[in-house]
Amino acid sequence: MRNRHLNQLSFILAVIAIFALALVAGCSRSPLSTDNAPVEPKLLTRASAPDGSPMFSPMPMYGEAVISSATGGELSLHDVTLSVPAGATPNDTLFSITIPDPNVFYNDFGTDGLVFDRPVKVTMSYRDADLTNVNESTIRIVWIDETSGQMQDVNCVVDRVNKTVTGYLNHFSAYGLISD
Repeated sequence: MRNRHLNQLSFILAVIAIFALALVAGCSRSPLSTDNAPVEPKLLTRASAPDGSPMFSPMPMYGEAVISSATGGELSLHDVTLSVPAGATPNDTLFSITIPDPNVFYNDFGTDGLVFDRPVKVTMSYRDADLTNVNESTIRIVWIDETSGQMQDVNCVVDRVNKTVTGYLNHFSAYGLISD
């Protein structure tokens, strides 16, 4: 159990380090922008409690459900929702959401490596995020390409009124919310 937690912590720290080093374009930034100054993306974190302590215990959260290929379905955990359309997978499939630390907007979706026949919608809420020095229009969903080690943007839409980001996934991996 302790090794599993150490492995999860190491993985989270590696993802944060990659996020800090990578430079990417956002889902809401214009590709025609003339501003060529590199900006380091920041993994969103949850705002602290009034006393400065973390909002949540850093214990991992996990949820799973078998979703029907014929009808599709939905899986929600904390501030993340996966909406699976009918026909996304050829068979009924176990879907899961792992939130290693609920104080960081980082999630691992499984069955790991699963590729979809139809895109799966993910909606992540950032309503409790610490938005200090964050331009909400640059918030986006990314995943880490384990082959290249690079962050890859997910085509997504930021809803600043409801504080959500929605995108469509073609496969499962680890995903996070970042901003410039």
